[in-house]
Amino acid sequence: MSAMKIIFIILLFFGFHLGVFSQDAGERTKMLKVNDSIRIDTLSIYPNSFQAFVGDTPLTPSQYRLNFSSALFVINQPVEDSIRFVYQVFPFDLSKQYQLRDSSLVFDENRDKSTLFKIENFFSVDDVFGGNELNKNGSISRGISFGNNQDLGINSSLNLELSGKISSNLKILASVSDANIPIQPEGNTNKLQEFDKVFIQIYNDRLKLIAGDFWLSKPTGYFMNYRKRAQGLSINYKWNKQQDKVWSTQLSGALSKGKFNRQIIQGIEANQGPYRLVGAENEPFIIVLSGTEKVFIDGRLLERGQEYDYTIDYNTSEIIFTSRNLITKDTRIVVEFQYSDQNYARSLLQHSLSYQSKKIDFWLNAYSEQDAKNQPLQQELSSEQRSYLAGIGDSLDLAVVNSVDSVGFFDNQNLYKLIDSLGFDSILVFSVNPDSAFYRVFFEFVGDGNGDYILESYNALGKVFKWIEPVGNISQGNYRASRSIITPKKQQMFSTGLKWKYSKSSYVESEWALSNMDLNTYSSLSKQDNVGYSNRTRWMNTTSFGKADTISLWSLITKAEIEYLSSSFTPVQQYRAVEFDRDWNTRFKGYQGNQILGTLGTKLAHKKRGSISLDAQHFSMGSDYSGQRAYSKGNWKQKGWDAQWDASYLQAKAASKSSFLRHRLDVSKKLGPLRIGYKDDHERNRYQDTSFTLSAQSYEFFDYQFYIANQDTSKMEYKLYYRERYDRRLESESFKRTAIAKTTGAELQINSLKNQKITFLSGYRSLDVLDTFAMNQTPENSVIGRLEYTFKAWKNAIQWSTFYEIGSGLEQKREFLYIQVNDGQGVYTWIDYNEDGVKDLNEFEISQFIDQANYIRVFVPSNTYVTTYFNEFNQTIYLRPERIWSRKKGLLKVLSLFSDQARFRVNKKSNAFLDGAVFNPLNNRIADTNLISTIAFVRNSLFFNRTGAIFGARYIFQENQSKTLLASGFDSKLASFHEVNARWNITPKFSVLATVQDGIKNTIADYTSGRDYSINYSWFKTSISYQPSTNFRITLDGRIVRKINELPVEGESCDIKDIGTTFKYNQTDKGSLQGSIKLLKIDFEGTENSAVGFEMLEALRPGINYTWSFGYQKTVSKNLQLTIQYLGRKSENTRIIHTGGMELRAFF
Repeated sequence: MSAMKIIFIILLFFGFHLGVFSQDAGERTKMLKVNDSIRIDTLSIYPNSFQAFVGDTPLTPSQYRLNFSSALFVINQPVEDSIRFVYQVFPFDLSKQYQLRDSSLVFDENRDKSTLFKIENFFSVDDVFGGNELNKNGSISRGISFGNNQDLGINSSLNLELSGKISSNLKILASVSDANIPIQPEGNTNKLQEFDKVFIQIYNDRLKLIAGDFWLSKPTGYFMNYRKRAQGLSINYKWNKQQDKVWSTQLSGALSKGKFNRQIIQGIEANQGPYRLVGAENEPFIIVLSGTEKVFIDGRLLERGQEYDYTIDYNTSEIIFTSRNLITKDTRIVVEFQYSDQNYARSLLQHSLSYQSKKIDFWLNAYSEQDAKNQPLQQELSSEQRSYLAGIGDSLDLAVVNSVDSVGFFDNQNLYKLIDSLGFDSILVFSVNPDSAFYRVFFEFVGDGNGDYILESYNALGKVFKWIEPVGNISQGNYRASRSIITPKKQQMFSTGLKWKYSKSSYVESEWALSNMDLNTYSSLSKQDNVGYSNRTRWMNTTSFGKADTISLWSLITKAEIEYLSSSFTPVQQYRAVEFDRDWNTRFKGYQGNQILGTLGTKLAHKKRGSISLDAQHFSMGSDYSGQRAYSKGNWKQKGWDAQWDASYLQAKAASKSSFLRHRLDVSKKLGPLRIGYKDDHERNRYQDTSFTLSAQSYEFFDYQFYIANQDTSKMEYKLYYRERYDRRLESESFKRTAIAKTTGAELQINSLKNQKITFLSGYRSLDVLDTFAMNQTPENSVIGRLEYTFKAWKNAIQWSTFYEIGSGLEQKREFLYIQVNDGQGVYTWIDYNEDGVKDLNEFEISQFIDQANYIRVFVPSNTYVTTYFNEFNQTIYLRPERIWSRKKGLLKVLSLFSDQARFRVNKKSNAFLDGAVFNPLNNRIADTNLISTIAFVRNSLFFNRTGAIFGARYIFQENQSKTLLASGFDSKLASFHEVNARWNITPKFSVLATVQDGIKNTIADYTSGRDYSINYSWFKTSISYQPSTNFRITLDGRIVRKINELPVEGESCDIKDIGTTFKYNQTDKGSLQGSIKLLKIDFEGTENSAVGFEMLEALRPGINYTWSFGYQKTVSKNLQLTIQYLGRKSENTRIIHTGGMELRAFF
């Protein structure tokens, strides 16, 4: 099959449903659920490399059978958990038949001779894509679900991964999926797993063709700067007629996945976050595209990850800074990012062409990104509204329309009716009456005194608003029934440049750019400022001297450059330094006009010692601003001294004159094994008005620190420092000290200890405000700290891992609502407890049966936060004495039969700094009124004779706690239990498993009523299994349950007795049949139609109940698998509920 045919098949069947693929060609690891037998791999397994684990415990050869040739794994005794396989493979399948010639081709004289010349297909029918050099993995499935308590449902899935050669000079890398993943990777690691990335890539040394999701990166040039996520088609091609003359081009057409924004955030004292990101047009709630962010603190680029500088929640657009960066009132935060913009379909076209040779570099770039104004996505616009937008030009503050929409009555959304009251007409009132609730309304927050509505309450469908009467024709609310329209935009840019290296040491370079920015493509007005242009021309010369052994140690670099921007020039993204506007005192000033930036500079560099640079610059913005700046930067190492600095002095003239002096210095000296250093950061910014008097925006600060650190950081790295900062504000034409901040800290990292690693850092800062009138800031004491420790010993018989972090920040008040989805595709079910037809917040439960699961719960972010102190603690301990004492005798042999796994994880936030309780992760009671939120999990498993073939036992203690801060209260849950289970394999065919559990389930919800309960329960379960062979197993089990609600209001109680049987029959060629039947007798006292009743009854009814399920799975052919499933249940005085499904899956 030719390469083009393969490409055509892929595109024909899968279009642009495309994802990420990676494969380890060495050791392989798979996590699989094994009920009886499974084929681990399509290739033969190398025998000495095979290992199997349940959790972290290896399986012994007596517990399983493995055919290394066919990779067929058979478990002798089924396990509850998935099994982790670690192995290596041969590059072929030893179970297959291999031969040089097919014996069927030997000619038979009695056979028709014409068949000798018949051309057979080279590839088998099963190999859809053909070829032995193509690695493929995945499946496609189609299924249906049905029942008498749900609508017919259709589901499908496609997952395909390809890599390898498709021809002699073409390779393919592809991941194709039709899964609509609604979430993004968690932004708490340095490297992201882009599981939402879907693509097909065809490539070789010169060509790269990619269809699907891809990154569009900055091309050659100065003004054209972007890094975009797109979905479409992109082609790169490179060619050269001579070795030193290379042409390259890129052409892309795609849908843009996001819009760019640059947000400047001023840090808050003692607040590590979260800090909320907003859209370019102040959209309050956005979704940041994963991996697109750049985060800066004081001009320094940070690294993402919990072990580095910050973490980010892309779905809520919130950033939290780790303990490596103490955030204060002085911290300057800049975030550049892209976010999902669903207002219009947005297309993107890009082309770049470049040429490189020894003398000449040339480039040409074109970029166009535009909203499809006739394809709005999340905002519906009528013809009247479009006409209105066409008349406002670029005055986007006027893009506001009425949001009242007559839709008729629906029971799955909040609706309003119109009334007249107190002499006011057309007042919107929330209603559930089908006779009058006809209006769907979007309420927009506009600030206090600017609206006529206020937020009154919450229900399961969202917020409920209430009209409030104006006083003296002055509005008293903060919401209005309106909607700000995001206008469709178009942004285009073209740039071309030339670099001429006219000598070995000199070059001249020039680039021109043209931009077109239309803020409202609905309107033909205000077009005169859409187009802008720019130019940068630079000259640079490098002179080398001071040769030592034919190597030039010294170099002198001189440069001259001029940059011009017309007032209407709009770049795609920021291309200048992150603090360029702050360096020139233009941040937030709103200066307008053509920009001119001129620079003359020189740099002296030594290959071993460092470099020193000095620049003289001029910058102007029309007639609004003009400034001159001297700038120096350097680093130098000599005779044990190490110095780094940058300094600048600015004199500027605008509406007022300003002078800005700033410098940063870091100098240190080696003294034996230590390095002693000094750092400082100083700024003095003076603003003078027309009368030459200093204005109130003038300021000065001096920030310095002393530190001691070690020299050799390969084995151990430590640092101690003391830091002070003095803030000064203007008073009577002179600067007066207004605040003092003192910080002490320590950092430690030990890598030299065998099987151990320690990382520690801490910092304490005290802020003393001397003049509260000059500085609107309250005194604060803040502390941050982190400890990481890992330990392994005695052949991993002991494994210890600790993570502990403290700090202060904010906690968001969350809101949530329930959204109805297709039957069987949700998590929650609605039960109308008060039978009023209104979906109240206390009427949704986690569904116990798939046919009732038709709602999902969605958390909605809010703008309300509370100040908290946070504490995060993760602890794991694994004890495996058998690794060192399994061959001992006596007491040590007995102790080797025991093993233990302990896990403790807590993340809590409190609003009180009392008695050091915030530092104690064990002080975590959800009833504590100072506890704002928490997620805590504790689990300890003590095993006896865990791998024993005859007998084994386990004790488990587990506790889950959660407390969530909501806009209208708290939602708290506690689930705790003790469990003991024992297994006894009486014979190879008979086994017994007995389990007893005692626990409590506690729920407190003060945001609503009817959901508080505290259920103490205990149950005993035993099962007897008979397994005469690996093909058949049958189990008889019974259970006795006792539940009591300890809250004195109702005192509900429930007794459950059930008995049932499960079986499984498996034949390799005929398929697998499994089923279960259960009889339950439930005695219940209390209100059945309540939250506690639903929990106690396990979604069944008092009296006699029956449940049953059957499933059949069969491999129809080599690559096809058929699955049929049927479930049913019956309670007293109710009809039988039937639920079924069928799925056909094809494997590649």
